[in-house]
Amino acid sequence: MKKRLGDILLARGVVDSLQLQSALAYQRKWGVALGQVVVDQRFCTAEAVLSALAVQSGVEAVDLDAQPLDASLARLIPYKVAEAHRVVPLRLEGQGPRRDTVLVVALAAPASLATLDVVKSVSGKSRVVPLLATDAALGRAIGRLYRGEPATPQRRPGMEGFSLPEWEESLPLVVGTSLAELTDMAAPEPVREPVRKSDSAALPMLAPLEPTWTPMPAAPEPRVTVREQVLVYGWGADAAAGLVQVLGGAGFTVKVASTGDVCAAGETQVVVAPLPAMEVLAQRLRAQVLVAGKAPERDLPRAQAVHARGFVAAPVDPDLLLRAVRRLSRASEEARLKHAS
Repeated sequence: MKKRLGDILLARGVVDSLQLQSALAYQRKWGVALGQVVVDQRFCTAEAVLSALAVQSGVEAVDLDAQPLDASLARLIPYKVAEAHRVVPLRLEGQGPRRDTVLVVALAAPASLATLDVVKSVSGKSRVVPLLATDAALGRAIGRLYRGEPATPQRRPGMEGFSLPEWEESLPLVVGTSLAELTDMAAPEPVREPVRKSDSAALPMLAPLEPTWTPMPAAPEPRVTVREQVLVYGWGADAAAGLVQVLGGAGFTVKVASTGDVCAAGETQVVVAPLPAMEVLAQRLRAQVLVAGKAPERDLPRAQAVHARGFVAAPVDPDLLLRAVRRLSRASEEARLKHAS
């Protein structure tokens, strides 16, 4: 019988029993893969989970950032296939006179037989050998191989996160109150998109900012005419700019949103907001809500109370953010297609 991922992580000392029980409870509630949960909650690194998945599946892991990529192999797997199935060609192997009969690829863990079948079909190779890589490393490799992006040095832990605004911890929570009852309550001012651009391709260093408060209109007029995929709401100016840069760079249409925008957002849109901003809003949105909080043990019940569909711990790692937004986007699209049929 295949050993469970949680048991492998526990046996390796990557997580302790309390962290594992917490992660399993989160998984049951939110339907997120256990490996993603322990990384999102910062119990361990994505590399540690990848190593455990390699042990579980018997498929070798690869440090994709350290792998040289052969541009000539891009013809074997079209860009759309690589992006959709999270797979990157690494090299050709074989024995005898023909040394190009086996295609070695890196793909997301756990290895998918369906992905291997697709790769065989589009590449014309009779045998495909998989190696496991993290989703973040695959994203960077796809950028290098297909879009000509430069190799980016791996970020040092703690240097890449988006910080939450410095919210007043004594702010009263009004979860469940109607919007009309919030007329006299302070709410975060919608952040305007900055006009300045960063001179660096690296993510900006984002310091916490004090939020500015203005009265919330009692009945905001719907103002979302273009259906942006992602609405960034309730962040400080620098953090909002960084989020727009990361999300836009990943191909999402993104907007720094006002209160009216998020209240009018549809179910196919994703709202990315600090947890306190959603608590002050105190209105259940039709959109898919992804909230960021400081302490998962304390903030997960609060996230559930505001009907969030996803949670990330601050400082928010860009790679984890993109993974969560992609998951919610896929879920919303599947729901839309189901209703349409």
